[in-house]
Amino acid sequence: MKLRALTLILCIGLLGLSSCKKTPKKIGNDLQPTNSLISVSFTDQQDIETSTFTVPYLSTKNLNYAFIGNMNDPVFGNSNFDFYSQYSLSTSSLNWGENAVADSVVLNLCYNGYYGDTTDKPLTMRVFEVLEEMYSDSTYKSNNTLECDATELACYSFVPRPLTPMDSTIDRGVLRIPMDISIAEKLVQSGSFATNDDFKEFFKGLHVTCDKDAIPASAVSFSLTHSYSYLRVYYHNSTDTLRYDFNVSSSDVRFNHYTHDFTTANEPIVFNAANNEKLYVQGAAGTRVWVNFPNLQEWASLQEGHVAINDARLYLTGVDTDSTELAMYAPPSKLVVAGAKFDADTSYVLLPDQLISAEYYGGEYNKTDGMVWFRITEYIQNIIQNGLYATSCNGLLIYADQGSLSPHRWSFYGPQSDSTDKKIRLEIVYSLINE
Repeated sequence: MKLRALTLILCIGLLGLSSCKKTPKKIGNDLQPTNSLISVSFTDQQDIETSTFTVPYLSTKNLNYAFIGNMNDPVFGNSNFDFYSQYSLSTSSLNWGENAVADSVVLNLCYNGYYGDTTDKPLTMRVFEVLEEMYSDSTYKSNNTLECDATELACYSFVPRPLTPMDSTIDRGVLRIPMDISIAEKLVQSGSFATNDDFKEFFKGLHVTCDKDAIPASAVSFSLTHSYSYLRVYYHNSTDTLRYDFNVSSSDVRFNHYTHDFTTANEPIVFNAANNEKLYVQGAAGTRVWVNFPNLQEWASLQEGHVAINDARLYLTGVDTDSTELAMYAPPSKLVVAGAKFDADTSYVLLPDQLISAEYYGGEYNKTDGMVWFRITEYIQNIIQNGLYATSCNGLLIYADQGSLSPHRWSFYGPQSDSTDKKIRLEIVYSLINE
């Protein structure tokens, strides 16, 4: 009986196994006509046009930080940074008191950060009084300048120490600049200021510059609105010895001024030339890169069906590999790609991919492989279907994120680079729809 039972169980098992060998029909196969099947393909062989060009200007009005510095970058040449700023009363009004006499005056600037070489590389800054009024409803750009008095109020050389607290009572790095007594005398001898507007009409502000020289040096950023930043006048009157601080408030007009001389680089950048071996992006109104895909429509027309873009990514690989240079001249933490509009100021339009999410869009610099990628799927689909993404838009612009207040720079391989596996490339995953 036991033998018969085991035989019966074995037969049932064999029948089950044989029934599992039948290949099931794929769900939906009978719903899709055989003449409109969708295939998925990949290509990274698109032609790419590129060019590096200078940035005309960027808006630098009322940024979080002011810059002072002079960098002689072996790759990007000389960059010089200075700023203009209004100052305000720290009280609603000011009366110096009877028989007031100025004793001394200092300009305090609270460090925020630095970029470049600060290892015993001094900077020389100079301070001048601004003679031209600054208006809150005006636009101020990185190439704007204002009229200033020729009298030098300070000439001060220093090695930046942004990470070193000033003393035991001030827990931040602060640059303390002795000023010429003449500016304190001018302010004290004014007698009094009934309102802040009266003061600003009398004293337009300060222009702080940095000398150009041949040493590498750095760019240093300062927080002008920090409580440790002020113009302090020490004085005495008939009754006491006192001090008074003039501050930069959040509503005071201030702007950064940037200049670049790319001809001093070890291998000067070639601008406005097609298909460079290397491409260059620099903040602080330095450089941008133009990218174009001239044969996308022709490529799409040669496919055996309608092209639907599933995913398109633009890959950039950095030229710099030296850890010391990367530490000194760190790449921007993020780049931006946008539609190029070649009008008077070379403006741009946002891409549809950029509006989806930061994670989808990309642009982050990867320290591990020295690469940046952008997902531009919808942009590529637009080009294939319409030729242009938007009116007066031709190609893409790649630039440093928050470039108005960041001097960070980066170079990456262009389409004509000898490094085949590192040059800029567009990778497309697409489907062909046959009707």
